[in-house]
Amino acid sequence: MEKYLPLLDNPIWNALETVHQDFSTGNSAIKRYSEGTIPFMGMANPDGELLTQIAPYFKVNEEVFLKDNLAFIPEGWEVLNRLNCLQMCYIPTLNKAVNMEQIVKLSAFDNQELLQLVNLVQPGFFKERTAALGDYYGVKKDGKLVAVAGERFNLNGFTELSAVCTHPDHTGNGYAQRLLNVLCNKNLAQGNTPFLHVVDTNTRAIKIYEHLDFKTRIDFPLIKLKYLGNS
Repeated sequence: MEKYLPLLDNPIWNALETVHQDFSTGNSAIKRYSEGTIPFMGMANPDGELLTQIAPYFKVNEEVFLKDNLAFIPEGWEVLNRLNCLQMCYIPTLNKAVNMEQIVKLSAFDNQELLQLVNLVQPGFFKERTAALGDYYGVKKDGKLVAVAGERFNLNGFTELSAVCTHPDHTGNGYAQRLLNVLCNKNLAQGNTPFLHVVDTNTRAIKIYEHLDFKTRIDFPLIKLKYLGNS
C-alpha cells in the first residue's frame, strides 16, 4: 500500500480519472463530479486558470468543493468558505468482528430517506445521485433509518468512507462505529484501503476514528467556491 499512498494526495482527481470516470465531466486537466452526484471537483495539478476551463460545466450560482491549494482564483468565481480537514487512513492492528444486528445494505428504495438523514446531520454534501457512487449501509429502528455510512471517492486501491451520521435522537448507541467496521472489513476483503476526511475541529469524530484504527495522514484543506458566471 505504501507506494500507492501518494494517490491520496489528490484523491478527487484520481477518482475521477479512474474508478469514477463515468461520473465525471471536464477535460484532461480539470474534472468535476457530474451534477446531482457530489459537489466536488479535482485538478491534475493546482492551477487557478483551469477554473475558466471548467466553467462551461457549471450553472450560475452552483457551489463546489476543491482542494485548497490554488495561488489565486480567477474572476467569475467566489470563495465562500475554507475548511481545514484531516485525511485519515485505516491501519488496523487486529481483525475486528462485525456486528450486523439491525444493519442493512441500502438500496434505491432507501434513497429518499438516506438523502433526508444525511442532509439533516451534514447538509450540503449529499445529492440525489450520491448513493450511486458506492455502497451505503444503515441502521434501521422500527423500520426507520437512524444511522448511515457509505462510500464516496473511489480510486484504484482506495475507498473513501463518508456520510457517517446518526439521527440526533439516536446518538450514543455506537451505530457509527459498527457501520464503519462493516465498510472497512468489506473494503479490505476487496483489496481496498479505507480512508476518510474530517474537519479538524470535530474532535469527537476524530477520537472515534482513531479508536477504530484510522491514523491521520495529511492535512487536507478544502475550499468552497461559487460559480458567478462570465464577468
